[in-house]
Amino acid sequence: MVDVCFNPECNKELHYLREGRIVRIVRGEGEEERLEHFWLCGPCSEAYEFVFEPDGSVHIKHRQSSAPDISAA
Repeated sequence: MVDVCFNPECNKELHYLREGRIVRIVRGEGEEERLEHFWLCGPCSEAYEFVFEPDGSVHIKHRQSSAPDISAA
């Protein structure tokens, strides 16, 4: 069960699902199938995004800025 923010530097407790971002993934197949949930609190979900690797590992990375890079002009 998810009870804290997935960001290890945050660890904010989960009180309401309406705050932040929760994702659900299915692992395995058939009778081996299981659900896993991951949650980022509101501030962390604005700064980070989930990365799901082919080997099954999950981590977070900083979101790319959507603002254009004017320093390269």
